[in-house]
Amino acid sequence: MRFCRDDQCVVTSLVHEAVWRLWQPDEMILVIRDPREAHIASACESRGIQVQKLWIPEGTGRDDLWETFTLLGEVAKPGEEILFDITGGCHAIPFIIAHAAVYLKEVRKVRISGIIYATVPDEHGLRHFADLLPLTGVNDWISGVKSLNESADAAPLGILMNGLQRHIHRDPAEPDPPTRLSSWSSLLGTFMAAVRLSRPVDALYAGWGIIRDLPGVREEIHRFAPALSPIIDTIEPIRAMAAPPPKEGLSPGYLLKQLILVRYQIEKGLDFQAASLSREWLISCTILLVGAGEEWLDAGTRHTASRTLTGIVLTMQDKPADTTMYTPVLQSREGIREMAAIWERVSALRNDLAHCGMNQREETIRSIRRRSDGLPDDLIRFSILSGVITTEEAGISVRDEP
Repeated sequence: MRFCRDDQCVVTSLVHEAVWRLWQPDEMILVIRDPREAHIASACESRGIQVQKLWIPEGTGRDDLWETFTLLGEVAKPGEEILFDITGGCHAIPFIIAHAAVYLKEVRKVRISGIIYATVPDEHGLRHFADLLPLTGVNDWISGVKSLNESADAAPLGILMNGLQRHIHRDPAEPDPPTRLSSWSSLLGTFMAAVRLSRPVDALYAGWGIIRDLPGVREEIHRFAPALSPIIDTIEPIRAMAAPPPKEGLSPGYLLKQLILVRYQIEKGLDFQAASLSREWLISCTILLVGAGEEWLDAGTRHTASRTLTGIVLTMQDKPADTTMYTPVLQSREGIREMAAIWERVSALRNDLAHCGMNQREETIRSIRRRSDGLPDDLIRFSILSGVITTEEAGISVRDEP
């Protein structure tokens, strides 16, 4: 029988010999379930093939399946390379090998060069080797999206998109390769880095680029990897946080998008970042209240707004406090007492997180998380009491214009 790898073929009655000659591995491990198959090892050795025997359980019960998986997961050491041939596999073996290959790659750091099998003879009597390894890449894409959605980590997905674009560009038969995937994944990485660093202007601007380019990226994914199209749809929530930097100063609409970013951080477990941004958000809202929106990024203006809020809190506690040019404006608000309480509450959470629990207060992690979960409601309440955002605007989760 003639076995072929691309344009190279060998004639043999033993598929193991074909693999040995076509791939030239250093050694071959023969997986044996039935003792009657042991003669294959002797046949290989008679043809000069170095063979090791790996005995696996005959049963298909849970314990046997796990034992088989464990044995297959130990066939190679970190840094080694392995090729799986499942041509003679039966029962659950091909399925277990597919999962063992992913385990070896991700956990044991073994390079998997292929999961091959010899097809049935074609019309010319040739048995071509097919490689199933590319299909295991679906697990990588799923893991990449999981990292993105659960941990705000775009690195795994970025590596995959860059790899996909490079792979297609190497194909001389492709007249119109993708051009947007790499740059778009870079934007995605910038967005997630900005989320983790609590840089709202950078995050919203990168989000704006992501949504702007999304149709073109979706079209390229549909052409070259249509099965991955639903994965791209998971990016859609970023639309609510997409906005270019405001040219004419801070606006209520832009502030609301930053509030959605705070919610996003809390959903991803980024409590410290959310608390830090929430305190800055209250300062920004105060700057809008006093009519200094054009100076919202000025360090002096922000410091003055912060001193104003802290001074009002201290005054209400009958403690000595500084006043600023903004103090009369805030004190004229009917809800100033509640606004001051929100400022104190958010600032206390930010400080507690920043000091890493290095104090004598006995507070549980659950309590900290509960306080973090309450941040968006506090911000909305503050903005409504300040008059910066109306109740109707506060009920809108996405605004098209900043």
